[in-house]
Amino acid sequence: MIEMHRIPLKIVTRLSVIFTVIGLLLVIIGICTGTMIGLIILGAGLVELVGTIIFIAVFRRCPHCGKYVDENDYIYF
Repeated sequence: MIEMHRIPLKIVTRLSVIFTVIGLLLVIIGICTGTMIGLIILGAGLVELVGTIIFIAVFRRCPHCGKYVDENDYIYF
């Protein structure tokens, strides 16, 4: 199995927020444009959002045990 380097949880959280905002902006711009280029921008925004979900699922883990970190677990950090 491939050993992945762990990214600190604070950086994962910040990157996921940034990627989500970029994806939502692309979706909004794509919807408002209403042309074929807007459809391409809309698709890029949706791909960005799906990529963000995959990024969160892979890297939002506890640095000690490797378990998925839920929103309620932030109290302990």
